[in-house]
Amino acid sequence: MRILIKNVILEKRKVDVLIEGEKISKIGRNLNLKVDEKIDGKEEKAVIPGLINCHTHSAMILLRGLGEDLFLKDWLEKVIWPIEDKLSEDDVYWGTKLAILEMIKSGTTTFNEMYFYPEAQIEATKEMGMRGFLGLVLVDFSTKDCDRKSIEEKFPKLEKILKNSSSIKLTIAPHAIYTVSKENLIWAKNFAKRYKLLIHMHLSETQNEIKESLKKYKMRPVEYLEKIGFLGKNCIFAHSIWLSEKEIEILEKRRCGLVYNPTSNMKLVSGVFRWGKIKNTKINVCLGTDGPASNNSLNLFSEMKIGALLQKIENKNPVAISAKEIFQMATKNGALALKINAGEIKVGKLADLTLIDLNKIEMFPNYDLISNLVYSDAKSCVSDVICNGKILMRDGKIEGEEKILKIAKFKLQNASWRK
Repeated sequence: MRILIKNVILEKRKVDVLIEGEKISKIGRNLNLKVDEKIDGKEEKAVIPGLINCHTHSAMILLRGLGEDLFLKDWLEKVIWPIEDKLSEDDVYWGTKLAILEMIKSGTTTFNEMYFYPEAQIEATKEMGMRGFLGLVLVDFSTKDCDRKSIEEKFPKLEKILKNSSSIKLTIAPHAIYTVSKENLIWAKNFAKRYKLLIHMHLSETQNEIKESLKKYKMRPVEYLEKIGFLGKNCIFAHSIWLSEKEIEILEKRRCGLVYNPTSNMKLVSGVFRWGKIKNTKINVCLGTDGPASNNSLNLFSEMKIGALLQKIENKNPVAISAKEIFQMATKNGALALKINAGEIKVGKLADLTLIDLNKIEMFPNYDLISNLVYSDAKSCVSDVICNGKILMRDGKIEGEEKILKIAKFKLQNASWRK
């Protein structure tokens, strides 16, 4: 399929962008070509890379608003886990579709997922046209086929389903060191190596996790993972708040990626990501919303604003992080973490693009587009979204949106776990 985007603003220049198949094939002026679809920005729209959400639990959108204002441990053990134990595959399917709908609306084209029922997530992600990295969750106490045996049994089937998909990949997702044994962590590491998978995991989210690690292993979480040979360049660690300088050095040495989740970390009072200590290392830091039950949003523009402001006040320094730096976390750095050829508007890159309506009041005046995108929270300015060379949203409209909302509402009203 060939798509021509005419008269859009790219880094203060008016350009045309040609998409052929899954990639950007030309960027220039006055491109007049025969194409299947044409979008005319009329010099009133800017083009930016599609945003990349590097840590979320999409189907938890069904739990948004439940168990508010609790400590993380109480939130998980008293509210979330008991409900999740009752969720069906159909619940996860519709929850994932609903979450993807929200992500597209806010300019996101890729998400890195950690949740149950991968078959349901695959189906939902395929139907919505999103680029997804879907984690096969591993925990010691699971009742939802999240054990080693189940993962090994279903992996070939899932790979077969995804054989012809270039936009959906599987990852292995051990939950955390406090829910996954040493034996299972080593198994996950070897499984990832065997199938060339990314590892997606929670790390050092709370002070209690550090205390428990010191008590149980006589070392901090990163030191423990280093000792058992778990760390590597295929690791993406969400949160990573309570890191010592030694742990930061280890993560840099092992070329691990970290995901900054400011809103969720603030809401659950988990702590503040140590950007001031990490920014001058070679560690790749990307951005994530965490799940919509702990955020309560999947809006990466909002995440950029909150993330930037939090670092400024935490470091007592207005230049602690720039709009450009945090925008890069949500685009180029996310692509680097997930090892995809995206995150920038360049010839040869994957055609994952978001168009911004510059006529919206949030974009006026437009002295600095990136600053407006970050500090004005540009979700309402997203007009068009293209992922993998396919139009997912045009002029603010997504095909099937009303049907998804209607069915999701019905499912929620009749959900057994709500009774």
